[in-house]
Amino acid sequence: MAPPYSSSQAALTGYTPSFLSLQDQNAPLSAYSILGSGQYPDSVAYWHNPSAQPQPPLPPAAVAASYPSVPPKAQSLLQPTSDQKKHKRTRSGCFTCRSRRIKCDEARPVCDRCRKGNRDCVYPSATGASKSGTRSVSKPRGSLLRGNESSAHPGSEDFRVLEPIADEDEDGTSVVSSTRLSPTAAPTWSKPNLPRRQSGQSLKQQGGRHVVATDLGGARIENSNSPSPSSDTSSRYDSLSARSASVGVTLPEPYGSTLPSIAHLPDDLRFYLNYHQEFITYRHYFLKPVNDRFVHQSIIELALQYDPLLYAVVGFSAYHHCVQNNSGKLYTFLKYYNFALKLLRKSLGSGEPHNEATLITVLVLTTFEESVGDWVNLIGHHQAAHALVREILTPESANLNELHGNIFVWYARFDVVAGILAGNETILSRDWYVAKEEYDAQEAARHPNDATKQLALANSINRRFGLEMASLYAKLSRGLIPVNEFIIQNELLGQTLERVRTILESFNDSDYTVREYPNQVPLTPDDVVDPYVPGGMHHGPLWEVNMTWVDYYSTKAMYKYQSLLSVRQSSVEELQSLSVELVRLMEAVDRWPMKESGCILAFKNSIGMAAMFCPRDERYIMWARRKFAQLEQSG
Repeated sequence: MAPPYSSSQAALTGYTPSFLSLQDQNAPLSAYSILGSGQYPDSVAYWHNPSAQPQPPLPPAAVAASYPSVPPKAQSLLQPTSDQKKHKRTRSGCFTCRSRRIKCDEARPVCDRCRKGNRDCVYPSATGASKSGTRSVSKPRGSLLRGNESSAHPGSEDFRVLEPIADEDEDGTSVVSSTRLSPTAAPTWSKPNLPRRQSGQSLKQQGGRHVVATDLGGARIENSNSPSPSSDTSSRYDSLSARSASVGVTLPEPYGSTLPSIAHLPDDLRFYLNYHQEFITYRHYFLKPVNDRFVHQSIIELALQYDPLLYAVVGFSAYHHCVQNNSGKLYTFLKYYNFALKLLRKSLGSGEPHNEATLITVLVLTTFEESVGDWVNLIGHHQAAHALVREILTPESANLNELHGNIFVWYARFDVVAGILAGNETILSRDWYVAKEEYDAQEAARHPNDATKQLALANSINRRFGLEMASLYAKLSRGLIPVNEFIIQNELLGQTLERVRTILESFNDSDYTVREYPNQVPLTPDDVVDPYVPGGMHHGPLWEVNMTWVDYYSTKAMYKYQSLLSVRQSSVEELQSLSVELVRLMEAVDRWPMKESGCILAFKNSIGMAAMFCPRDERYIMWARRKFAQLEQSG
């Protein structure tokens, strides 16, 4: 399959054509070539709190997020593009009209648009308006580096979150300063202790550090009477532990003791980083157990050196904290997401070489967007990640470098899923996927008794199957392949998928096959399957075999469904049979008392496949509804 893009720059042709046409192909990617146009102004952000009155500045260590009484209406995070219509706005219009990006007639006390729509109409206070003119210019590139390069005091500058938007005729190049340098005595963090067989461009430049040192803790955020994250840490973790114990969830072992100190960070960042280490697992990132060290150590160590990644991780952790505690406000986590985007753009625009932390930041943001259902921004960041993958990684480094291998597997999942959903080929070329599968096949042959190596091969085969399937059906839909040839290649696809089944069946009747289920709950008429079939799942070191079986059944159901639609090579009965087995296995895993936190997130796509093809029975429909609700409650 020919790659649809000839270079990492070309991957963004449809993303920012006006900019890329002016760039040399060998020049480093800038912030705009990777991330497109800017986000909305801060004053129209979700976390804006119109009901709060301006408060005096708080000490950096005591700054806490504000909590509005009523969350603003949800709206798209779509980044404005050059062809969108611009709306005139004034700096004295009401906050509601600003958030809707429409012109306000500024009638007092309620403007005409808010009156007609029966909306709350709140104007900026006189104090906030008087200070809006004092804008600070963005810091020069050298001031973005953390450490001894600057002697500035940590509190010398504030990042103003609630800044009124500018008129159209105002100079848009002035950027609100968001730089807050770390103390001179800040410790120097160590790089992740991973094997580093460099072959990517950024690996040759590991001697230098490319850090954006901006601290949201020094920002002036409108305060309220709600407690800060740090003030109720104990009670929230107590409730989390109790809730986890009630559903049989085993919290992961904390990694905090192996990480550098985070005592220099503001309270809210420390809280969410601790929450990340205690509660967030590889499942929340849609990854596998082999990626656990990557999630809890590599990402965090890089985040402590690169602030865009730090705020992306904090925002992701804050999102799941809001979901789990049923007290979420959009702005609570979206302010970190927006701030991570700001810092990432500043980092990319500084001209520093891109590195692994840059790419991981984009992938964290992409995972965040998939969790909240923001597919518009996800597609854009998927293209941006492709450009960075082509720049930083190589097929060889993805096999020989542990950090690169984790990054590739993470990116490839987005690539395959996006290709299948869009009916297109994957963006990354086939060579990458084949190289990964060949390497995993060699490792599996070298270690035949290593379950991790065998499952890695099964996942690589499944990944390449998704690649080939997306490519084959895209060719059929475009009329690029004769039907006879399509039928032949489609049958070969099915044979490829059966290689996964062969690997998984080798674990049957092992010492870790479940014969008796602990804590069995009596079945009721609402139960659509018997999840307690002896030998129906695995535990202990072979726990991940269950997840790979679920992936196999859902992938096969998708394949058979496409075959049924295109060439009638399957049947409704076969799809129902696959769906019932998929339901049984997912239900068995969900009832297992020792499952990890976020386990159901591994079934994010599989629940949908089972719901599509299960028997048209009210019990199955209700089962699917319960699982979708459980999935939503898990983030």
